[in-house]
Amino acid sequence: MKKIPVKILSLVLAVSVALPIAACNKSKKSRAKSRSGEKITADSPWFDGEVLSVKTTVPEKKDMKVEYTSDQLAGVDENYIAVYTTGNYKFPEGENFDWSTINYADYTICLVSVFDRKTSNTVTTIDLVSSLPSNAYAEKVTLNDGKILAHSSVYDEKTYQLKYIDVYFDAATGKEVDRKEKMAESEYTSFEREYKYGDYTFKTAVNYEETEKQSYSVYVTKGDGDAQIFSIKSKDANIYDVPLILQLGENKFLVPASTDGDRLFFEIDLTTGAVNPVDAKNYEWLNLDSIGTSIPGKESGVVYASNGTGIVKIDANNKKMEEIFNDSWCSISKSKLGYCELVDGSDDCFVVCGQKFAYGSTEELFVITLRRAATNPNAGKTILEVYAPWGYVEENIADAMAKYNETSTGYFLEVTDRYSDVDDGIDYSQIGSDDDYQNANLKNNAVMSNELAMDILNGEGPDILLDISSYGQLNNSTYLVDLNKYIGDLDPEKYFTNVIDAAEIDGKLYQLPYSFMITGVFTDAKYAGQSGVGFTTAEYETFLKNTLNGKDVINFGQAIYFTKLFTAMSDKFIVDGKVDFTGPEFAQLAEYVKNNVPERTKSWAEMYDSNETYYGAVGVTTFKGDSVPENAVAQYASIYGVGGYFSQLGQVNGNGTLLGIPSTDGRGPLLEPNLSVAISAQSKYADACGEFVKMLMTDDVQMSIAKSDTLVLNRKAFREASKATIEYYNINGTGDIIYYNVYPPEPQNNKIKFSDKNVDDLEKIILSISRMNSADASINIILVEEMPAYFSGQKNLDAVVKIAQDRAQKVLAERG
Repeated sequence: MKKIPVKILSLVLAVSVALPIAACNKSKKSRAKSRSGEKITADSPWFDGEVLSVKTTVPEKKDMKVEYTSDQLAGVDENYIAVYTTGNYKFPEGENFDWSTINYADYTICLVSVFDRKTSNTVTTIDLVSSLPSNAYAEKVTLNDGKILAHSSVYDEKTYQLKYIDVYFDAATGKEVDRKEKMAESEYTSFEREYKYGDYTFKTAVNYEETEKQSYSVYVTKGDGDAQIFSIKSKDANIYDVPLILQLGENKFLVPASTDGDRLFFEIDLTTGAVNPVDAKNYEWLNLDSIGTSIPGKESGVVYASNGTGIVKIDANNKKMEEIFNDSWCSISKSKLGYCELVDGSDDCFVVCGQKFAYGSTEELFVITLRRAATNPNAGKTILEVYAPWGYVEENIADAMAKYNETSTGYFLEVTDRYSDVDDGIDYSQIGSDDDYQNANLKNNAVMSNELAMDILNGEGPDILLDISSYGQLNNSTYLVDLNKYIGDLDPEKYFTNVIDAAEIDGKLYQLPYSFMITGVFTDAKYAGQSGVGFTTAEYETFLKNTLNGKDVINFGQAIYFTKLFTAMSDKFIVDGKVDFTGPEFAQLAEYVKNNVPERTKSWAEMYDSNETYYGAVGVTTFKGDSVPENAVAQYASIYGVGGYFSQLGQVNGNGTLLGIPSTDGRGPLLEPNLSVAISAQSKYADACGEFVKMLMTDDVQMSIAKSDTLVLNRKAFREASKATIEYYNINGTGDIIYYNVYPPEPQNNKIKFSDKNVDDLEKIILSISRMNSADASINIILVEEMPAYFSGQKNLDAVVKIAQDRAQKVLAERG
């Protein structure tokens, strides 16, 4: 039940504040206590889960094949599950076909499949193409109380206007039972959320009227009556979302609003029709940052809402939020629950629905019913708290966690949602360039690093930390355990041990990248520098000016560009907690950036308006015009798996490798953890956590991850998974990657055929990895702030280095 929240970032890292002092004086808003070390009792909450999968069937037509379909869940009620399927049959081919005679409705797929909720058997199928007027389109299909409702728009070819109809069908028989025509377009606004409180239905939508600030509208109807429309607006802020509606009294409701500033709160009165802003301080207890779907509860003032890791109860009368279900409190994989939305519930029973898309195969739709069990089968086990950004755990890792919980006799892994208020503090509305995005990420990562660091120091942190490679501040023995003690001496014939070496900091493995990506400059191997795996700054300058004609594929302004080069070589500048920016390597990077990189990158709007080729891939993408883009000379790229590598090859005519970004020694590309694991140095249960680390290195887990087309440490798993990838891309997928943005595609015989030779080449790239990209955001922020004085000529490098080095050393000293 994942939702990545978007909120304003108002907290800026104060790098001069000592962490130990901050740890003693920290203030956390509504931060729950860590559950690490708690014993599970027989009456601890546990839910039995029942999964019901359904699969739609599109009827065959004579001499017509299905070309494309897409399923979406229309609804679930007490007896039925409804699925809305759209798509089309394949159109005729051949130059002699007379397109003027075609009836497009014959090729349109627009079906509603109704399934029995108890058995998943098909009850009936409704063909909306034949049931609706020929010029109608079903905008939305819903199921409520045994009735299917098709919200449809009808185009009038005489008046060139749209009118709207609601057509109702009986879910049991598929027969039409009612039809209502609606002329008011406002009633067919594209609604984002819908809530039912008694006889009232609330729907929220963006107000598209031209106003200075974006606003929202709440449409309230009673039965089939006309809608009352309440305008949710502010003269000072844009309103981007209404995450939920909460009942306060018989006719009073709370409407929170997400804005480009602080969250605003409004109360609407259905009796008077008034909308009144209320003081946000009255709702400081209401943490909505990670709320996904929400539904009204059975009692007035109660709402159930899905968050990053489970379900919370929001009780307006008692002004509290309470977690009443955690994804870890059942035997169903957290990954499966992550696809779900909440559709019904009470304290003891929840219904969630999900839809899983499998690349290149049919999607799966399912309904999960979760009922509170009488006793917890894990009674007696000790909870190990797991942190994952946004509460999200990748599917294969979720399965590994479930296996650990089933097989461990003494411990139980539980994902925490305690950090949802700071996990993503980026205000995306303020980002208009790659530089903006990188700066916002640095600030947010520094804040999140501090939160975790302070909790770890105070013994309140999680035991296991997943996917925290962007929190480089934590890479020392104060915060994290050296994982070498758990993985031992690995056989380089079985594992990519150079990846482990690249991930080590001062000889210690604080984060294990058991699945990874590789980042660098993808181009023909003939352009590589003398090292054969990368470029020195002088070599890259020549490559930039000659081969790339001055258009760099590394699309950042000077400050961010420098931090990228610095991070790739940070082992030269920070050793055993000592900072040294005075050496020739630092000066060489600084001089290269000063002489070859623009002060700032172009904004995304400038890049679009300039009609120039996108810098990220020279020669690949144009933003204007209809010309066919040429194959790339080079691209700043990340290879995530064998399929990703094939995709890159397709853009450079099948002849390319991944090289390191500019450095002083021509080192190879960067290791980018895709999935990583770390253990808190303050955990009392480090060895129990270490057993989970070992599990992630097993052949079974590594193979399952590799089959998701991502790179893994296990070389056999890498090879085995590559076979299926070769077969898929040679048969099915090659056209998608070779003819990127090219229409019409070239003949089949011009496509690249992939083989084991390509996998051999990728293996060589993996073996050339130089270092892990795990930036210390606090240090990089200092460089972003100080280095521009040198780049602009305001100060000489010695003056800038003196200040930057002093600030950086103080930060490291404060961490202990």
